[in-house]
Amino acid sequence: MNAHAEHGMHAGDASTSLNRLAALATLHCLTGCAIGEVLGLVIGTALGWSNAASIALAVFLAFVFGYSLTMVPLLKAGMAVAVALPLAFASDSFSIAVMELVDNGVMLAVPGAMDSPLSNPLFWGALAFAFAVAFVVAFPVNRYLIARGQGHAVVHQFHGHREGAAADPMHGDEDHADAGSRGGLGSPRRLIAVGLAAMVATIGIATAGATVVESRHDNEEMVMEDHGTNGGHGSAAAELSGLAVAGDGYRLAVTDTTLSAGEATPFSFSVVDAEGPVRQFDEEGGVRMHLIVVRRDLTGYQHLHPTLEDDGRWQTELTLPDAGVYRAYADFERNGKKTVVASDLFVAGQFTPETLPAPASSVEIDGYRVELDGHAEAGVETMITYRVTRAGEPVDVEPYLEAAGHLVALREGDLAYLHVHPLAERLGEISFAATFPTAGQYRLFLQFKGAGRIQTAALTLNVGWAH
Repeated sequence: MNAHAEHGMHAGDASTSLNRLAALATLHCLTGCAIGEVLGLVIGTALGWSNAASIALAVFLAFVFGYSLTMVPLLKAGMAVAVALPLAFASDSFSIAVMELVDNGVMLAVPGAMDSPLSNPLFWGALAFAFAVAFVVAFPVNRYLIARGQGHAVVHQFHGHREGAAADPMHGDEDHADAGSRGGLGSPRRLIAVGLAAMVATIGIATAGATVVESRHDNEEMVMEDHGTNGGHGSAAAELSGLAVAGDGYRLAVTDTTLSAGEATPFSFSVVDAEGPVRQFDEEGGVRMHLIVVRRDLTGYQHLHPTLEDDGRWQTELTLPDAGVYRAYADFERNGKKTVVASDLFVAGQFTPETLPAPASSVEIDGYRVELDGHAEAGVETMITYRVTRAGEPVDVEPYLEAAGHLVALREGDLAYLHVHPLAERLGEISFAATFPTAGQYRLFLQFKGAGRIQTAALTLNVGWAH
């Protein structure tokens, strides 16, 4: 180990390996970053801030807590703030910057993580994973700096054997100036300027990345219109949504998110705005609320129509047959605008997720054959036609929700919600117009009514890239 690395070690502990010192330095920075990140994201999420604003606050607080953890032992040893602050900037700036860029990048890359409520395990799981990745990336960076007498090697020179000197602010300045000259780090003012520049640059890069991702996400949540044909349905808007518990000024408040497997359970929720539970909803298709429930592996699809009580609570009976995490969507319309908000439901027990079925063009259900005719490309309006036959003959489907059929599409991975209505109908055919905003696989749930019974046909559709 070279002389620079030896100066970065605690006195009397010359046998400490460079790897151990780098690991401790990385853990030290990670602790400060974690405190700042969690606090910033919690505050931003609680206040309903955008991803960019939440990340900017989280990065700022990560630097503040990172520097603070470095300064505390120095200040306790009697070092003046004017001496300790430049040392903290020299020790931590680059390491914190690397960690912040990495862990915020991971959070933005995990689908739905930044949009998840604090009660959602996805948020905390993604955050823990982001910290782990940040540690792995920052460790070799810290090791490289310490081996050259920089980074945490600078502040470790003052641990345990500089207290007396540091107690004198004038002497402390000399010690710091001497440390700066040995490490080639410059004057205290320069160190502070470099640290502030690193903080501002990191906040700028992280915020810009969040803004780009947020803009892309907003573009994905495009409004799709059903262009009415001679079927007489007119136009109706549908949005890719259902990724958050709140939207359009409303929040979904579920009374109890934990249910038991296989038991019929009273289930209630409210749609809340700034004035409290909402009681006025538009009637759409003869109902005022669609409650869609599906397990996160896209099985166990249910479409319910709860009853609105006088206190603003929607109530129904819900049976979730198997253990797992389910997604519950409240799909409603107010003043002509459709909104979909969603929350996770939890059923304890042994859970074995099912693999998403491969794309197929037909499915058999209860004696009906349902064939899907449609080639979809991202960002291009697609005509999707279902042909319904029984014993080889086209079926004259009965009206369901004042239309020939009802279609919900869920995107694999984040379960983004796309709700469309039929354009027109002919004997044995139900057609829809939809624009899938991204390539990937979608699970399509078609519901129609035949012989007095509601049938659900589930098929996987592969949406390709637009040419």
